[in-house]
Amino acid sequence: MVFTKGDVINVIGFNDFLTPVINYWEEEGYRVEISYDYRIRNKDYKLYLVIDTPKAQVPWRILLEELKEVKGKVLFLNYPRAYKMPDHPLWKHQWDGIIAFFWEEYLPKNIYLVNFPSYPVVEKQVTVSREKFRIPENKKAILVIADYSFENILLQLSELKRKQDFYFMVFVSTAEREVLVKRFIEKQGIDVNSITLGGVWYDELQLISAVDLVIIDGGKDVEPFHVYKLIGCRTPVIVKDKIFTNFLYNEVIKFDGKEKTEIKGITRTELSTGVMKFRNKEELFYKIDLIFTNDYFRNLILGTSRAFAYAHSPERVGSQFIFIFRDVLNPPLYISSKKAIRYMNNPLFKARPKVYINVGRKKVAWEKLVYNAGAIRIKGTTYVLYRALGEDGVSRIGLWWSRDGYTQEGRLDYPIFGPKESYEMPKNPEQRRRFHKRTFGMIREVGGTEDPRLSLIDNNLYMTYTAYGDVVQLALAKIPVEVFLKGVKSFRSYEEWNNAWIRNGPIFKYLEDKDAVLYLVDERQEEYSNGKRVEDDFVNIFPELLEKKIALIHRIPPDMQILYTDELKRKSIKVGRTFLMPTPKFWDSIKIGAGAPPLKTKYGWLHIYHGVGDWMGKKAYGLGVVLTPLDDPEKIIYRSAEPILQPEEIYEVEGWVPNVVFTCGVVPKNKDSTETLDLNDEILIYYGGADEVMALAEIKVGDLLPEDIIAKTY
Repeated sequence: MVFTKGDVINVIGFNDFLTPVINYWEEEGYRVEISYDYRIRNKDYKLYLVIDTPKAQVPWRILLEELKEVKGKVLFLNYPRAYKMPDHPLWKHQWDGIIAFFWEEYLPKNIYLVNFPSYPVVEKQVTVSREKFRIPENKKAILVIADYSFENILLQLSELKRKQDFYFMVFVSTAEREVLVKRFIEKQGIDVNSITLGGVWYDELQLISAVDLVIIDGGKDVEPFHVYKLIGCRTPVIVKDKIFTNFLYNEVIKFDGKEKTEIKGITRTELSTGVMKFRNKEELFYKIDLIFTNDYFRNLILGTSRAFAYAHSPERVGSQFIFIFRDVLNPPLYISSKKAIRYMNNPLFKARPKVYINVGRKKVAWEKLVYNAGAIRIKGTTYVLYRALGEDGVSRIGLWWSRDGYTQEGRLDYPIFGPKESYEMPKNPEQRRRFHKRTFGMIREVGGTEDPRLSLIDNNLYMTYTAYGDVVQLALAKIPVEVFLKGVKSFRSYEEWNNAWIRNGPIFKYLEDKDAVLYLVDERQEEYSNGKRVEDDFVNIFPELLEKKIALIHRIPPDMQILYTDELKRKSIKVGRTFLMPTPKFWDSIKIGAGAPPLKTKYGWLHIYHGVGDWMGKKAYGLGVVLTPLDDPEKIIYRSAEPILQPEEIYEVEGWVPNVVFTCGVVPKNKDSTETLDLNDEILIYYGGADEVMALAEIKVGDLLPEDIIAKTY
C-alpha cells in the first residue's frame, strides 16, 4: 500500500502540539481529517493516527473495537509523561505502529521515536514590540508566564526587584487567571509593572519578542508545547526543573548522566537546548544574573535555542511522521546481506605515542588514539584521513595512504588538519581539562576536529567534520585536489597543511549536529530567477555548492536528515527532512547515523551507515547497508536486516569506547571514488575499532545487495 501526496491522514483525537505538524502535512499536499470526538467515520482510509491525550475522556473500548474494522494501517501516538497501567486496553490492541516522543518504562520496547515539535522560529521585532508594550529602553524586562503556578516565582522576583531594577511583566491567557494573579499581587504588595491578557498566539509572540527573559514556574498542568513554542522566539527561557526534565527528557538522557559542564551551574542539556532550569531561588537568581551580565553566555544560549527550534521544526518533525507512515504502509525490503570480511592483519594501523607537534610552546604527543577515518581514492591511490586524539585531549586529522588499500606507502608524522578557528575549540580549553580530571579522573575529548568524511566534487576535495568547541557542530572545509596531491609530496609541516584548507565554518550555526556526508546527485537542471541566495545566518555553505544538486545527509538524533543544496536558493530550508530512522525490532533500534559518503553503483546510491542497538545484552555500534535510487536519493529501496559488521574481535570489543565499529570512509578497491561500481567491484571499509585503532574490512557490491533488489533496480 503506497502512501503518496493527496492521501488522507485521519487524525483521531487532537492536541495543540500537533498544530504546526498538521500545517506542514497540508503544505506538503496531504489531506488531514481530524475526528475530535474519537469516532471513526470512514473505514476506507489508508492511514489512521490515534492521538493520546490526558485532557479528554477517551472512549477507548469503543474506539478500539471500531479500529478493528478499518481497512488501513493504524498508528498510536503516545502522550508524553502520561503513565498507563500495563493492563490498559491500549496495550492489548494490535497497533501497526506506536509512536512516542520519549521512551518510557511502561511503553513497549519496539516503538518509533520522534521529536517534540516546536513552533516555527520567528524574527524578533524588538523596537516595535517594546514600544507597543511601553517598556523603557534602558531597562531589562522579565516576563512571567502565569498560566500555571505563579505564587512562588512572583514573590522571588519581587525580592530580586528590590535589589536590582528591571521591568517586571506578567502574562496570562484567560480573564479568570488575570483576576487570580491581580488579587495575589495586591495582597502581597508585589511591584509588577504590567499584566497582559493574551489568548492569541500573535499577541503572546509580540510580548515575548519585547522582553529580555521569560520564566515559567511549575505546576501539574504545564503543557510541553508551551515550552517548545517559546524556544524559537529568540528570547532566553528559564523553566522550573520538573518541567525541564519532563519535556526535555530526550536531551537529558542523551548525556547518560554526564551532564556537568565547565560552566558553573550549567548542564550540557541547557547548553544544547538553550533552555535553562532552576530548582530554587538561588539558582534562579544566579541564572538571571548570568544572562544579564555575561554577553558571551547570552549569545551562546540564544544561538543554541534557535538551533534547537530548527531541529524540532514542523518540517523536520512532520517529515519524521511521513517517514513512519511510508515505512508502515510500504516498507522497504529488509533482507540480510552477506557480512564484510575483516582484513587478516587488522588492526590496519595504531597510534604512534612518540610523534610530536609543537602547540604554542609545548611539545604535544598528538596520537594517543586513532580512529574514525574518512577515505578517498584518487588516481589509483587511497588516502585515509584519520582522527587522532592527542594526549592534550584535542582531536586532529592525520594522513595515511596506500596504492592497494592495505599496505602503507606513506604516513605523515604531523596532522594535516586541526583546530584553527574559534568554533573548533572551547573558549577555555584549560578549564575543560580541569573539569575532565575532576569528573573522569583523566583528560578525555577536550575539543578539536573530529570524524572527517571526504567527497570529490569537480576539482575540490570537500571534508565534513565535527567541530568540537563550546558546541558540537557540523563543519565543512575544502582543498583543491591539485593542492592536496602536491601537499602529499612537498608539504613539510602541520601549519603548512592546516593553512592550505579553506574553511566554510559550521554548516548549521550553533546546532548540535554531526555525522554528515556530502555527494553530488546531479548538475542543476533549472535556473532560478533568484540568482542569489537570501542571506541566512543559520545555514552556511560554500556558494559553488548551490549551483548543483548536492545532497547533504546529517544526523540530529534519533534520525538522519537530507537536504539538497540547490533548494537553499528557492526555499526556506533549514535542517532538511527525515532520510532514515531507527527501526523497531531490528539491530539499529536505538540510533543511527551516516557512515561514509555513498558510492555510486549501477543499482543506486550505496550507503554504509552506522546503527546502535542492544545485542546480546549490551549496547553496540554496527554497520548496515541502505540503497536508494540514483534519481531519488530519499527513497529507500533496501535496508539490511542485520549488520554487515559488528563488534566481535578484541580490538573492537575492548578499548577507549568498547563495542564499537564505526566508519567514515569507504572506497572502491580497484576504481577511483567517483567511478560507477558494478556487482563484481569490491569495496574497502576503513573503520575505527573501539575508538582506539584503525581497521579494514572488504566485500563485493554484489554481496551487499540481495538478488531480488538487483532484479528490481536494473
